Amino acid sequence: MIHDKEAIILRKKNDLIKQNTQQQSEQLDFFQIVDQFFRSEPLQQFMNEFDTMITDSFPHHHINVNTFETDKTCVINLKIPPVKKEQIKLELFDQYLTISITNREEIKEFNENSSTFRNFTSLDSISRTILLPYSVKEHDIKTKFKKGLLTVTIPKKAKKILIDED
Repeated sequence: MIHDKEAIILRKKNDLIKQNTQQQSEQLDFFQIVDQFFRSEPLQQFMNEFDTMITDSFPHHHINVNTFETDKTCVINLKIPPVKKEQIKLELFDQYLTISITNREEIKEFNENSSTFRNFTSLDSISRTILLPYSVKEHDIKTKFKKGLLTVTIPKKAKKILIDED
């Protein structure tokens, strides 16, 4: 009889544990489950290694962007590969600023002794588009290029509205 009571108590305890586990799993919504998956350490480690592998494969083919605001301006610092100013092109369309860098290298060799001609052309190009916080006019944008750092400065729009008295 004592064994029967212990078995009943154990069964009730197991049922309560199962019920509690089911309720907890039902309370987790889809987004929490996905978030937990992507925050897991093995996946984070894989993503970090993958990013490193991609970045190392193309050491000079990316443009790093850093933005910040001052009281009167919005500043965008673009760290770019070592190129000449003439190879950089900035385009503004609505609120989108696109920086394009094109590097064309052409080598022509001619050897009169062996009557050989070799022509080698290489064309590399990268670009990055940045969404600006507001629309600006082309003539309002100021740029400065020095040692692989392109600084784009945009004046802030006035946010204060003055109220006139009657």
